[in-house]
Amino acid sequence: MLRVTIHNASCGLLTPFVIGVVLLALRSVDAESKDSPIFESDVLPIFTKYCFNCHGKSSPQLALDLRTASSTMRGSQNGPVIVKGSLEDSLLWKKVSTREMPLALFSLKLTDGEIDTIRRWILAGAPAKESADLPNDVKAQFDYFEANVRPIFMEHCTACHGGDEPDGGLDLRTLKSLVMGGKNGPVVVEGFSEKSVLVRKVDNHDMPPAKAGRPLTSAEIGTITRWIDKGRFADYVDTGLNGKFDRKAEQPVVTEKQRAFWAFRKPVAPPLPNVRDHARIRSPIDRFILAKLESNDLGFSPDASKRELVRRAFFDLHGLPPSPEEARAFLADERPDAYERLLDRLLASPRYGERWGRHWLDVVGYLDTVGKDFDPKVLELSPGMWRYRDYVIQATNNDTPWNRFLVEQLAGDELTAWRTAEKYSPEILELLTATGFLKNVMDDTDEDISNLPFDRYETLFKLMERVSTSTLALTLACARCHNHKFDPIPQTDYYRFLSLFTPAYNPSKWLQPKNRFLHHVSKAEEAKVVARRNELQKEIAKLHEGIAALREPVKQRLQAAKIEKLPAAIREDTKSALATAAKDRSVIQKYLAEKLLKSLSVSDDELAPALSDEARKSIAIQQAKIQAKQSGLESLRLEKVQALWDVGKPPTIRVLQRGDVDFPGPIVEPGFLTVLTPPGQSAARPSSQKVGDTTGYRLAFAEWLTSGEHPLTARVIVNRLWQHHFGKGIVDTPGNFGASGSRPTHPELLDWLAVDFVEHGWGAKRIHRMIMTSTVYRQASSRAEQHPSTGHRPPNQRDPDNRLLWRMNLRRLDAEAIRDSVLAVSGPINYAMGGPPIMLKSESSGLQRVDSKNPSAAARRSIYLLSRRTYPLSFLGVFDYPIIDVNCTRRVPSATPLQSLTMMNSEFLANSASQLARRVEEIAGGADAPLAKKIDVAFWLVYSRSPGNNERNAATDHLQRLAKLYLAEKTPPAETARRSLESFVHMLQCSNEFLYVD
Repeated sequence: MLRVTIHNASCGLLTPFVIGVVLLALRSVDAESKDSPIFESDVLPIFTKYCFNCHGKSSPQLALDLRTASSTMRGSQNGPVIVKGSLEDSLLWKKVSTREMPLALFSLKLTDGEIDTIRRWILAGAPAKESADLPNDVKAQFDYFEANVRPIFMEHCTACHGGDEPDGGLDLRTLKSLVMGGKNGPVVVEGFSEKSVLVRKVDNHDMPPAKAGRPLTSAEIGTITRWIDKGRFADYVDTGLNGKFDRKAEQPVVTEKQRAFWAFRKPVAPPLPNVRDHARIRSPIDRFILAKLESNDLGFSPDASKRELVRRAFFDLHGLPPSPEEARAFLADERPDAYERLLDRLLASPRYGERWGRHWLDVVGYLDTVGKDFDPKVLELSPGMWRYRDYVIQATNNDTPWNRFLVEQLAGDELTAWRTAEKYSPEILELLTATGFLKNVMDDTDEDISNLPFDRYETLFKLMERVSTSTLALTLACARCHNHKFDPIPQTDYYRFLSLFTPAYNPSKWLQPKNRFLHHVSKAEEAKVVARRNELQKEIAKLHEGIAALREPVKQRLQAAKIEKLPAAIREDTKSALATAAKDRSVIQKYLAEKLLKSLSVSDDELAPALSDEARKSIAIQQAKIQAKQSGLESLRLEKVQALWDVGKPPTIRVLQRGDVDFPGPIVEPGFLTVLTPPGQSAARPSSQKVGDTTGYRLAFAEWLTSGEHPLTARVIVNRLWQHHFGKGIVDTPGNFGASGSRPTHPELLDWLAVDFVEHGWGAKRIHRMIMTSTVYRQASSRAEQHPSTGHRPPNQRDPDNRLLWRMNLRRLDAEAIRDSVLAVSGPINYAMGGPPIMLKSESSGLQRVDSKNPSAAARRSIYLLSRRTYPLSFLGVFDYPIIDVNCTRRVPSATPLQSLTMMNSEFLANSASQLARRVEEIAGGADAPLAKKIDVAFWLVYSRSPGNNERNAATDHLQRLAKLYLAEKTPPAETARRSLESFVHMLQCSNEFLYVD
């Protein structure tokens, strides 16, 4: 019996009427509770029908197993999915009520009645019939464990995996502790012995350890595997609240010895070393290089010539050859600081940002496409991604300090209140665009069939690899599955580091690539734009209706006249057919319409003269208004910005056993790499500088990365700057400063540069000047003579790889510099900057060509061509343009026959030779100009120098021989001269002098 006393706050006891209403409601609730759904009879059939593809197997997605009431209540690796009596707090309800689950790709849709059943079941407290008594087969499994499996563990394992502090947190004394697993997650997978870590360890004889006792016999291993494969035990073990998922990962231990590795120590600027040959010192850099050379009885090579130096500077800073005018001006400049003035001009040019921005785009793996790019003929664009490319170029030209540059790319969205901005300022748009650094990663979740936890985590794993190799020069990928084999990076650290990015790339609230973008205007502006577009579209539609109203009567009259000319026998039937909707026509009407409709239609050419003057004027006015409004619509386009931002609170992230999303382990909290932080200070805290509704974790990471205390960041940056000037970095593995990477050839110089870089504001242009004004940079690229101070072997025998830098390295131009140089010398190069990429097209031959009928667009610099993952412009691919999986920290130049064949036979080079020949003639004074003059002009255009006497004579003889050959074939004289010159300049472009920089 229910006794109820209800009081009213203002007048004591409630009225009888109100009491009656309340009692009626209580009876209704009580009635509903008596008829509440039961898990086994009402809910489990729904789960079986709709959910078991992903959540009804031994390794369910996100560890959510819906096969039993107890496993359902246990929830997923992210926590409970059912909160008894609360729809609002039950994640499962949110997913099914919004029809987010089951996934659309399975073509399964819950009925309204089924959804209501789940609703009533949760509100009733999620009742189940599960008995306290175990089913017979489960009881048999429990008994088998106690009688057969546990004794094996007790004999071989519990000496280490038992007691108060078992090794690895794995206690094998009870079934409960076995199911809970160890610190790194489960060790047995019910039903799958081949996936169970425990079985793998004992089968490989990794356990027990060699000194801890004999290995398990085949019979003992078979006993364990048969028990695991039979299953029916894990769901019936009470492991406590959310049992195996609530364990916290322990703080990893990194020793002082591991911290002592050179790359993990904060750089300290050493004193400048003493040298003997003071006359060759131009920069502090020279002291470090020369000191090491002298210690090996070597010295610098002579300085390069001014001609070599001007080409070297232009290609290094612009990726282009100097024009003849620029080369002559520098060669004629006798001022002591002429070279320094040249560097200042080159660094101030917008061409600098295009050249050095390209280097960073390699490191971040920039692409204009999404997906795996497996089919050369199928192109999936990432709309608006080009804005990030333009941001990088502009930031490079502005010499944005690298600490700020990195912060903007990692957390630009966390630096500004863009969510609440009434209007985006240029700064807001720039900061959002900068986060394209994190967005431009391979993400295959666009299709529902691939939008699963495995694919989501694969995207995160790719992101980790990109971020770590580009900013830290560490290879973290190994630690995805286990502790890093070479570097002190525990697996726990990997997932702590990954957690910094999961508020944005949230596995629980995933945004597919097609939905992960912003518009270039604020939400408030976007609403105004949409409203205005709707208005214009309505106005345009109304204008079209007005034009149709003027045209239709005339059109009907002209058509009626045509019908009147038909034979009388079919005239009425034809009228009836035309007046009937196509889907409603009879067989006869369909026949008549098919045969006569085209001849009875009234064309615009027929209609126009039949209109009255007044109608024509009115239509013209309305068409002009339509055109104006269409232009207005074009100006109101919403353009996409490929940005990244936090989509909610941080999700629960766990260590994934063997890197497998189906085997979650203990929970981790966001943190930095332990080896790169002082002991006990690796936990990440949201940045206090964050702005708006965001977690601040990425900003905290960016601040940690760019602090003056970080041991790696500045070293990594200056090493890359050095690499692109000398062909190799001081560390020859720019994406790997770890134990498996190369050691620095000049560690003291690297540390000195890193400290100097930070102390002087992180500016790249200053480092360029320091490097390029040094003697080591200004050396000649060849030296055959023996060092005068020794009787030792020549340097090229003592240091054949030039690791000590006793000369400048001879370097082949990279792919873009070759193509851009061809365009520059032939004359049509287009220096327009920015904007959407110039598209490529796939030929039937398999080649990728520039897809533009506009010669000006086709002549844009290579950085503005479409960047594809697998199918770049074929010409660039021949010259080692990277195929992007994650990113490219260093291009490795090759020398192949295909390169020579491409230079000789490609349509691009042939067309360029024709253009270059015309340019030579124009500069030389016309087609009738002296041959010697044309040769001289060609050499200045292609090589930035005059030909030597022998070269001039050889070129003259070559051109004359070509002319004789063409004339012998009856080629007209004018065409003979043109084709001979084309062949000659083509030969110049195919030479090593054009393709290499001294």
